[in-house]
Order: sequence, then C-alpha cells, then structure tokens
Amino acid sequence: MENRSALDISNHSEAARSHHRIHSISVAGGFLDGARLEFSDGLNCIIGGRGTGKTTVLEFIRYILGMLPDGNDARPRVKATESHVRNNLGSGTITLDVETKHGTRYRAERPWGDDVQVLDQDGNPVAVSLDRDLVFKADIYSQNEIEEIATNPKFQLALIDKFAEEPIRIANAEIQKLRRVIEQNSLELRNYDHRIREIEEVVPELEVVNKRLEEMQAVTGADAHLINAAHEHKALRAREVETIRELRELAGSTATKFSRFAGAVVENFANASGDDCRAGPNGPLFEDIKVAIDNFTAVFTDAVPKLRNHCDALVSRLDEVSHHLGEAHVHQEQNYRQLIAHSEQERQHAAERTKLQQRHLELTRARHELDGLRQKLTELEANHRSLNSRLSDLRDERFRLRRDVAERLSAALAPTVRVTLTQAADKTGYETLLKEMLKGCGLQYARLTARMVENLSPEELSRIVRRGDTSRLAEDGDMPEDQASRIIAHLQDSDQIGRLETIDLGDEPLIALKDGSDFKNSADLSTGQRCTVILPILLFESDRPLLIDQPEDNLDNAFVYDTIVRSLRGVKANRQLIFVTHNPNIPVLGEAERVFVFSSDGRQGTVSNVGTVEEVKDQIEHLLEGGKEAFVLRMQKYGH
Repeated sequence: MENRSALDISNHSEAARSHHRIHSISVAGGFLDGARLEFSDGLNCIIGGRGTGKTTVLEFIRYILGMLPDGNDARPRVKATESHVRNNLGSGTITLDVETKHGTRYRAERPWGDDVQVLDQDGNPVAVSLDRDLVFKADIYSQNEIEEIATNPKFQLALIDKFAEEPIRIANAEIQKLRRVIEQNSLELRNYDHRIREIEEVVPELEVVNKRLEEMQAVTGADAHLINAAHEHKALRAREVETIRELRELAGSTATKFSRFAGAVVENFANASGDDCRAGPNGPLFEDIKVAIDNFTAVFTDAVPKLRNHCDALVSRLDEVSHHLGEAHVHQEQNYRQLIAHSEQERQHAAERTKLQQRHLELTRARHELDGLRQKLTELEANHRSLNSRLSDLRDERFRLRRDVAERLSAALAPTVRVTLTQAADKTGYETLLKEMLKGCGLQYARLTARMVENLSPEELSRIVRRGDTSRLAEDGDMPEDQASRIIAHLQDSDQIGRLETIDLGDEPLIALKDGSDFKNSADLSTGQRCTVILPILLFESDRPLLIDQPEDNLDNAFVYDTIVRSLRGVKANRQLIFVTHNPNIPVLGEAERVFVFSSDGRQGTVSNVGTVEEVKDQIEHLLEGGKEAFVLRMQKYGH
C-alpha cells in the first residue's frame, strides 16, 4: 500500500490527488430496507429528523468495513455499536461499493453475524479482506467519540498514528515479533540462571571433599600410589555403570517419544484435513490437499520403525558393553579388595573413602557443567542485549514518526492547537503487569510497585532480578533489603520475566488548546472546547474518507462556520466527506455536493430525497432551520 503522509497539505494545486472513495451503500432488510445512498466525491450530508436512520448508515459502513472500536479500550462502545447494527439490520444484508486510491473497485456484502464477502468490479468473489489487508480505509467517528479522543491519550495516539499509518504499522509489527523472540530468549536465560544457581550451591562442597580425600590419601608405603588409584577407579566403575544405564534409558525414551510425536502429527493432520470438504463442490481441491498431507505425514510414519531400529541397535550395543564392563569390573573389584586388605588403615576407611570418591566425581562433573552453562549464559546474554538494543531502536524510530506528525500538526494549527509527544511516558501497562507478577509474594506490594515503576525501567528491573542484586533494588526501590530479597526471589520464580522486560511503555501525546496566553490539556477543557481542539485535526487532508456523526455537537455556530465550514471547503476537493448533521451551516455554507434527506414512519426509515443544496433546500430549511417562517423571523430579529 502506497505511503503518503496525511499531513502533506502544502500542494493544494494537486486537484486530482488519489484517495479512497465510498461509491454507495445499499440495505436489503431491516429498518432501512431498500435504502440506497450513492455518495459524491466531495461533501455528503445526511439530514433528517430523530430516529430516521441517519446514524445507522454510518454504523452500517463501520460494521461492513470491520472498523468497530477497539474492544480493549472501548468495550461499552463496541457493544452499543453491535447492538445498534443487529437491531436495525436484523436478517438483512448491507452492500457497500468502494474504490481504492489506486482506482480498484470492490463490492462488499455482509449480513449480521457473518463474515464480509468481497467481489471485484466484475462481480467475482476475491480473497481480500478490506480491513485486515489494508486495501481500503476510512475514518469513522460516532456521536461523542470526538470528545472521547480529547480525554483519552490512547485514542489520541491512535489518531496521530493514522497520519503515518503504514510505516507505524510496519514498526509495530516488527516490535511485536521482536518482543516474542526476546520473551522466549528471556525464558531460556531464566532456566540457565536457575540451573547455575542450583549447581553453585553444591560446587563449594568440592573443596571439602578434596580436603578430606587428601587426608585419606596420605598413606605411606610402597603401595600408596596404587591404593589411591584403586579408590579413584572404584568410584569411576560406579559412574561407568550409571552412564550405561542413562544411555540405555535415553535411547528407549527417544524411540517412544518420537513414536508418540509422529502419531500425534499424523492424527492432527488427519483431523484437520477436511473430510467433509472433499464431499463438497470444491472436493477436488481438498483431494489434492489430502494427497499432499499423506505425503507429508508418511515421512513421520516411515521414520518411526527406522528410528526404533537404530535405537534398538544402540541398546544392543550398550548391553554388550555393559556385559563386558561387568566382567571387567568383577576382576577390578577383586584386585581392589585384595589391595585394600593389605592395609589396616584402608580397611577401616574404605567405605567412607569410596563414598567420598564417588561424591568427588559427581561434583567434578557438576563443576564442568557449570563452566559450560556459564559460557552458554554469556552467549545468550550477549544475544539478549543485541535483541533489546534492536527493540529500543525500533521504538525510537516509531517515536520519531509520531513526533514528526505532532510537529507538523502543531505547525499547521498554530497558534491555536499544540500537539506534543513524550516518549515512553505511559507506565500504566508496566505497573499493571508488575502488580500481577507480585501477587502471592507475601508483601503489601502496591506502594512498592509504584516506587519501582517510578525509579526503574522494565529493563533495569529485569537485570536486577536476574542478577539477584538485592542491594540495588533496595536502594532504587526505596525499600528494606529483606523486602527487596523477597521480591527478587518471587520474580525469579516467575515465568513472566520476559514480558516484564519487553512491556511497551507507551508514547504519551498531549493535545492542548490555547486559552488566553496559556495552553490547556484537552482533557481539562469543557465539552465544546474538546471538540474544538480535535476537529481541526480530523479535518486534515487524507486519502481516507472521513465520516462523522454530528460533528457540530457541543460547538457554537461561530466555530462551526469559522473552522469546520472553512476547512470543508479546502479539504473536500481531495477527500471524501460524509457527515450526519443537524446544522444548516455545514451543508449550505460548506456547499455540499450531495444531501440525503431521511424520513421515517416509525417502522421504516427511507431516503425521501437526494440532491444538491439547491435541489433539497426546502427540506434543509424545514429540518435544520425550523421552517421558512422561523428563518424569516430570525432575519427580522437580526435586522437583515
């Protein structure tokens, strides 16, 4: 999809700027049964009395385009929109004709509760999703949604993102992909940390065992060297037997596990291959899939007996070695006992020394394992730092895109509106996740969490936890060391440490309106002022159609004329606009290319008239001005 900045407003002479268009919407069934609206490529206004279906048109378009509000941020609005569509559509179907900015036309059809079917301009079904595939986009705002944007930083950030949609979408996708890799990498680090700590707890015992063995090896006489070697070999014989046993079990379990895995692969693909689909009209296609699946699963099926044969051969060879070892061990043990029998001192300590020698062997193996684990951990940590550095770079790039949008908006809307952005300032997700992770730690963690979030970044806290740096957490978290120790121990046992490390601290926007000599945060403004600060941003040029339900709500007519109407005249040449309105200034002074007049008998809403402002001026005068008499009386009162 071609990337064009929505703030590129400098070239107004480009009259033929490409942009998406909604050609028409048709409804079969439900409250608007038989209604068809063919939109102009300019300003379209929908007018009518209350309850005639004006808002329903916008919600139908939102529904068929798959552009319902984000359920995570606005669940009540999602439910209200779904209920509105369901109640007014019933068992009917919506049909929407659109044209992309590249000139490709599509027709989308959707009943309630089912997926959208998309057809090309020849009426042939195409495997395209208008919303997910980014083929066609529109900006749709329900009644009062503009005010919500002014009070919700997440909605403001989403609004800013629309002006650099494609590069930010790509950056977000890369960020999410990298976060998953880092979380998996972090889980590996945690497992290595745990194993290293386990071994570190027992390895110091090696010095004690060494010292005791040295004392026992201080035998004198001509056989001292032979006796010491005999004890070492006795411990090694036990290890040799254990090694053969472990290898035998491993070979047997490998064959069993692979057989189960292969069986599960075959079963899962068989269950998912769509036997019922082969009996349908597209059966030949699924027969081809069945052949491909059979060829694929045959690889696993054929491999099972081959692998088992190899495992059986390995077990047989291990049995042979075990037999030879047994014979060798019998003679070696006999020689050991004969040698020990000549020394009174060794007879008294033989059992103890044998246990010490075996323990020495175990601890030596553990120390070698520890060295390998530490080397692997060093490599993993280096890769982890590289991944986190890349994640930081991606977030920096996303912030630069957003900051550029904010700066261009501020420059274009100066001196009235100012848009600023602070990187990684929204810590609500970080605090929520940390509270979730500290559940069950046995501490009153709410205040402790607030301190950690305030003083430590997620990356810093993750490093402190992984290293077990109690004193650092106590200092930076402003807490006693015993509490810091308990928190670290609790978090080290958590499998969510990767999520903590990669939690996205949101960039925080601030949209402000100049009020006197000061700028005020949009969230602190009156209802009318909130709309005053957001509407000019929505009305910037874009390649997406802009649909708003009653943009004049909570605004005085002076602002409607001075800001909205003036903006409409400049924008509509390069952007399609569809407004539901009760304010005559918008269609009349905005010089709407097409006005749709809705009426209703209480059971059904209909489009009773369509035309230019001139062609439907009687209805505009009646519905929006209160009638000719009221309009004339107002003129007389004003002295015109």
